[in-house]
This record gives sequence, C-alpha cells and structure tokens, in this order.
Amino acid sequence: MITLRDWGLSALTDIQDEDKMINFSGYSILYSATENVHLLIFDNVVNITPETFYFIPPESTVQFMGETKHAILIWFKVDLFIDRLEFLQHIKKGIFFRDPLGWAVPNNFMPYESILKYYYQPTQEKFINKLFTKNLFLNFLEFILIRSLMDYDPKLEEYRKESYEKEITNDFIYLLQKETTFSFTMEYYAEKLNISKRTLDNAVQTMYGCTAKRFITAKALEKAKRLLRGTETPIKIISQELGFSEESNFSNFFRKHTDCSPSEFRDRAVSQIPNLRTKLS
Repeated sequence: MITLRDWGLSALTDIQDEDKMINFSGYSILYSATENVHLLIFDNVVNITPETFYFIPPESTVQFMGETKHAILIWFKVDLFIDRLEFLQHIKKGIFFRDPLGWAVPNNFMPYESILKYYYQPTQEKFINKLFTKNLFLNFLEFILIRSLMDYDPKLEEYRKESYEKEITNDFIYLLQKETTFSFTMEYYAEKLNISKRTLDNAVQTMYGCTAKRFITAKALEKAKRLLRGTETPIKIISQELGFSEESNFSNFFRKHTDCSPSEFRDRAVSQIPNLRTKLS
C-alpha cells in the first residue's frame, strides 16, 4: 500500500504499488483524463468515465482495477487551506467530500490538453522553482473546487437556501475583497454594511463558525502568507498593504498568530515546500 505525502499531484501510474492500493489520511481528487477508471472503495466497485473529477474523502483505502495511462491523482490535507475559511467550510462540511464512496463531477470547464500544458507538466519539471510549484498546485486545486461548486451549487437544496446571514456574509466578503487594506475594528465593517457589530458577528458565526474578527484575522494572515512565501515584496511594504501603520505592529500581529516572525516564516516557507516529484514517504 502506498502512503502519500501531505500534498501533490502525479500520474496515477507513478504512485501505485504492486497491489495498486493507495491510502491517504487527507483529501484526494482523481482526474480520469481520457480513459475509464475503475476503483474499489470499501469493497464497492466504482466506474469513472473519461473527463471526470472524482472527489475521494479522507481515510479511504482505494484500490485501482486495471491499467491507467493518463489518469492523474491530486491529494492534499486540510491544513493547506487553514487560512482560507470559505474553502475550509466547503471542503469539511460541503458537497465535495460528503459521500464516503466519492463524488463525480464531469470536467466541463477545461480540456485535457490544457490541464496537461498549464498545470500537470509544469509541476513535474525537475528543476522548477518550489514556490512556483506550490502556487501552481494551489491555483489548480482552487480552480477545480470553484468550478465544481459553480456547476453543482444550484442543484443542491442546502446551497439554494437564501438566508439573511448568507446575504450579510456575502456582502462582508465582497467588502473585504474590494478594499485594499484591512481594518481590525469590526465596527468599521458593520457601519459600512449598515448593520450592528453583533449582527455581523452572528452572521459570520452562523456561516463560518467563527467571529467576524477571527475571519478578518484569517484573511489578513492568508494575504500576508501569500505575499511572504510567493513574492519578494519587502516586509515593510507588506505591512502597509495589510493596513498596519508600523512594520513592528504587523510583526507582532503575525508572531501572535503564527509563533514566528514574518522573516522567519518567509525563510521557512521555501525550505518546507516538498518536491512534487518525490511522491512517496
């Protein structure tokens, strides 16, 4: 049985042992590409048609039946989205990984040749920059999740329900995306939305399981980490982009929530990125 690392993507033929079994404690998505793929999950035979993304929940022992030439396996642990609360909600409680036997989504949004050219092949280059590799992997994964949700959102009852809380959080997230810096005073956003701070907190708590302040903190950390590990932007400039008047304030904020300084995080980020060509533990 093959045990996978924390995240990566690979041709299925490269990560199968003699028994053609894979067990992963995190989440995985099988892309069937141009062929039919046959799986055995919990003693149930699953047949996957060509051009399908098949979402497989955690702790699923999967056995592949027959040979594959083009199918690709994508895998990741939930920690990869620890600062992306919207994605965490959909991944842990949403439609993607609900069925223990997996869930199939037809690939109606990107041809096989484009996936190979723009996502798969670049990540398999031996001497590719690790930061570029991880960012490309995240972009590909988020693309799959977003497009799958867009296709299936209108068809699922719980996602069709319109609520006051959902409207508030949608407006709140839009406001965060529109403004260039963050304010850590919740009254600021409540006033912008013409609601009370308590109403904003209740709405975010209902939809995402945390306070509005915690949500803001997570989004600020998400942006900070993305800039620190994916760019060479000076830390002083990053602090200004986040809305901190002093670099020291940003450093204290970052250390409080990550137990390391921005410079330590940046130095560590590159060294901890795994090589996607090293598939096995």
